[in-house]
Amino acid sequence: MNIQLIIKGQTEASQTTEYIWRTTCEKAGLSLQVSDSETEEGQALVKRLTLRTLPALIVDNKVIAVGQPDRTIAEKILHLLKEQTD
Repeated sequence: MNIQLIIKGQTEASQTTEYIWRTTCEKAGLSLQVSDSETEEGQALVKRLTLRTLPALIVDNKVIAVGQPDRTIAEKILHLLKEQTD
């Protein structure tokens, strides 16, 4: 499972969202790739996935969640994803 988080710049909101997803993924034993939409790589992802809202959590090239979740929601999303792949 390829999990990517696309953030927009190094704002406080982006850093908080990255922290929530990163720690939740670590707790679930999953790796997380983070891309910034302000980099060339990030811009390419935004364009390819036609994203209109950031931050966005992408799993296997599908948008799973947008915006800043709280930890409980993030844990539920990852739990469901793990169940689907087991």
